[in-house]
Amino acid sequence: MEPYQVKYLSNLREIGTLADLYRSNADGFDLWFRDRLSSDRRMEALREENLSLLSQHLFPTLDQIFSADSETLRQLEAFSDQLMDWKTNLDCGLYVVIHKALLSLHRVRRNRDGIIRELYRLGMGYYYLYMYVSAIPGEEVSALNFRNEMLFTEAASYFPFFHRIQSEETRGYIIRAMANIALCTQDKHRKIATGIRILQIVQDPDFRAAAPSLPWDVFLSRTHQQMSANRHELSTGDLNRDELAAVLDSCYVVFQAQEKEAQPSVRWLWPLYDMEYSCGYATAEQTVHRLEKLIADTPEDAFDMSGLYGQIQLPLYYSHMLRNHPRLADDPLRLRFMVQASEKMLRALTSCPPEQFDAYFFFLIREVVKEYVEFPGCVTYQDLTRRLLQRFAVPLYIRSRKASRMMRLLSQELLSHFPDAFDGLPFLREIQDPALREASLLDYAESCGLYYDFGLLKINLTRTLQARSLFEDELPIYHLHCLSGWEDLRSRPSTERYADVALGHHAWYNGADGYPQAYQRAQSPYRQMTDVAALISFLLETPDAPMASLVRQVSALEGTRFSPRVTAVFSAPDVAAKLDALLKEDGRADYQLIWQELASRRDKC
Repeated sequence: MEPYQVKYLSNLREIGTLADLYRSNADGFDLWFRDRLSSDRRMEALREENLSLLSQHLFPTLDQIFSADSETLRQLEAFSDQLMDWKTNLDCGLYVVIHKALLSLHRVRRNRDGIIRELYRLGMGYYYLYMYVSAIPGEEVSALNFRNEMLFTEAASYFPFFHRIQSEETRGYIIRAMANIALCTQDKHRKIATGIRILQIVQDPDFRAAAPSLPWDVFLSRTHQQMSANRHELSTGDLNRDELAAVLDSCYVVFQAQEKEAQPSVRWLWPLYDMEYSCGYATAEQTVHRLEKLIADTPEDAFDMSGLYGQIQLPLYYSHMLRNHPRLADDPLRLRFMVQASEKMLRALTSCPPEQFDAYFFFLIREVVKEYVEFPGCVTYQDLTRRLLQRFAVPLYIRSRKASRMMRLLSQELLSHFPDAFDGLPFLREIQDPALREASLLDYAESCGLYYDFGLLKINLTRTLQARSLFEDELPIYHLHCLSGWEDLRSRPSTERYADVALGHHAWYNGADGYPQAYQRAQSPYRQMTDVAALISFLLETPDAPMASLVRQVSALEGTRFSPRVTAVFSAPDVAAKLDALLKEDGRADYQLIWQELASRRDKC
């Protein structure tokens, strides 16, 4: 690799180390806090160096890609292999940038092998880039998934020429691309049809003989695994006979073999039980009992893939079983087990060693954020997600805590100038006592500050933002944090009243601009607090800017981007000065909370 490529990778790894709060053994908060501030400064310097390395070396190389020699291309490919190794995925976005350029090059050169290879690699890059937003409903995500699907579909379109292509490696990319269509398509029938076709191909002796060096047995096992993921469709009644048979066959190939193992993996045993339940071979009671045993038998110090699955993912499945079968949730013994399982899940999340923080672990965090169900006696979604923010998204947590204080201050000032400013908030109508009413409002404003950017936790762009600016392909993903946060917050009782603020804090007051289109201010009962969040969010986008400049920008957008009332109160010199003081804080009080959590965990160890 080129020296700049080696340096960029080294910087990414150093940022990862510096961002880990558990690496410091400082004795006492003051030393630890100074170390954190020093680490933050070092990370910012590394980020600036990364931007310089890209602008001075990589981007000029990509601009001249059509005249690049073979050595330059070889180094770019080696660099991209280090950026995304399917486990740590240091910089998936930069991997995509490089392979977009390489695909363009091979199209211009009419290099069929290169086109097929790059279609597959770019498709995989987009797949991992979109992984954290793929389950969010809406046209924006559907468009992203469709673009990804079309890359694999184009590569698969070369299949009729399979026997005429000389390179066995290229033939392998065609098979892989065909199989990966199922990863992106939202059509369950297309998913299953794709799997059936791949199973036919990889078991065909003629194809195996035509490319004997390909890992056909690996293709076969992974296709069965991919097909088995359709097991949830077995109980819908929407599959025809051939589709049902194909999914069942793959499920038994993947899962049933585990029953013969001395130490079967819970990652495959539970899907077997789930399939048998979906098909009516096991009752809900039998299935819940099996789940209880799998969860209880998973050791709390098991942090390999199987252990994390048993401690984190299985409690989520258990909660879904109770939610879907109220009669089971009415059983006090099962509800008590749910409490224990949720506590075990939280302990696993917060005590997992940093060396296990790979792509799979952050996938599990996303699953918890997306799938957690609140039950009486269990940790609330609000408390659970606060812990996750504090542990796994420190920059987001620190910024959100600052937003909380700013939201509280501006809401208090707004209330003093306009006593009816928040009369539209539904929960305030039930409170008659003025002092209690104001206290409830300010507490709400503070929590809204913590949660309006909550969607960024699941999207997981924190490390990317620490390393460099976002690329063009990453901005639509970033914008989806509004929908992501809204979708998750609104579906839990403890957080539902923060959802509209999460949805609308980047939308304009008059609806003429901003995002997402799903936010309609006039239809939101929480719009008055969303107006406050919109201004605070704007201030935090440029925390180092002079406050006088920010006041001028906000005043110029009064009535369009920002609420007239909020703008008027913010523009008052004393209010602007107070907000500026909060904006420039170093986060000491917030880091103190994190330190207490770390110290408590060390004491327990």
